[in-house]
Amino acid sequence: MKKFIVFYLLILSVLVFSAALNAEQTGAPAIEPMADQTLKQMSEYMNTLDQFTFHVENTTDIVLVSGHKMQVGSAVDVSVRRPDRLHADVKGDIRSQQFFYNGKTITLFGRKVNYYATMEAASTIEAAFDTARERFGLVAPAGDLVCKNSYDVLTESVNSGYYLGLHNVHGVECHHLIFSQDNIDWQIWIENSKTPLPRKLIITEKWVTGGPQFTAVMSDWNLSPQLKDNLFTFIPPDKAEKIEFLPADKTGTDR
Repeated sequence: MKKFIVFYLLILSVLVFSAALNAEQTGAPAIEPMADQTLKQMSEYMNTLDQFTFHVENTTDIVLVSGHKMQVGSAVDVSVRRPDRLHADVKGDIRSQQFFYNGKTITLFGRKVNYYATMEAASTIEAAFDTARERFGLVAPAGDLVCKNSYDVLTESVNSGYYLGLHNVHGVECHHLIFSQDNIDWQIWIENSKTPLPRKLIITEKWVTGGPQFTAVMSDWNLSPQLKDNLFTFIPPDKAEKIEFLPADKTGTDR
């Protein structure tokens, strides 16, 4: 089995390298048309959804000082009501948090520490997330996928992109795409159906020792939920302490 996996990865790397070399020699687009079209279809379909919920199972690799690679996990339930509501409930090995956006404020609440922080926010999901990222380095769970400009956000720093074929994610047939940026490579699996939803995402750190990966598998999509206003507004529990968000790191260091 190990030899087979190594052989498969070798063949995959050769195919991607050959496609990249051919694109450079022929002056072809940096993103292959099939990959570009599939990603656009996902974004355009997601734009038609007024409200939806889904579940995410995340795993993140952490490279220890010893050189060992440790994996931690989290489960996230995301609820979106456009244009100005998002709630995410995160339960994980390291973090147990809730994220609230109600069109006026963004609040992050840490269950284990019973702390919360609130900031004023713009009146759309996209504008609110941009401000939160710029001012505080705060990234909403699955934010890049639920924004209405997801295609532009995902491809903004892409150097190349390729279509890898049809592969399954937990029994769902998906288009498998791979993209390369300066510091990361990322793969996305998009459902091959009339509802081209994202089903899996892998981000690989290219220049970090051990090549740590972040993996997200998305399931349990509900495209017609009834989401009430109180889901998106934070009410502090007893003895919860309010703190301030720290300003984003302006040194250029990734968080």
